[in-house]
This record gives sequence, C-alpha cells and structure tokens, in this order.
Amino acid sequence: MNFSVLQQELESLPPEQQDRLSAFLTSLRMRRDGVISEITRRLDDRAQQNWSSWDEVKADLANEPGEEDS
Repeated sequence: MNFSVLQQELESLPPEQQDRLSAFLTSLRMRRDGVISEITRRLDDRAQQNWSSWDEVKADLANEPGEEDS
C-alpha cells in the first residue's frame, strides 16, 4: 500500500478512530524524540526544589504564546 492509498483510507475513518490514530502517532513521535523519558524523569524526581507549584505552572502557561500569536 502506498502513502496516498493510506491517506485516503485514513480520511474515510470515523472521527473517533482518526483521533485515536492521531494520539498513537503523537505517542510514537514522543517516544522517538525522547520526550516520554524526559516526562518520566521529571515525574520521578523526588527533589522538591525541582517542582513548581500549581500557581507557578498556571502563570507559566498563561505567559506562553498561543496559536493565535503565531
């Protein structure tokens, strides 16, 4: 099966299956790029000085440029 045929097949999937496929592909990319291991390392870090409070995280997220700023 070539890529064009695969794309056509994927377009015919119902939205919930397309979403599931998208999540799967994102997971593959995150593993390939080492993002999963970085997330795991941060979650397993027991040193409290490396953690941010919920208020700090919310403030950081509020200051990140969104898609509308691109």
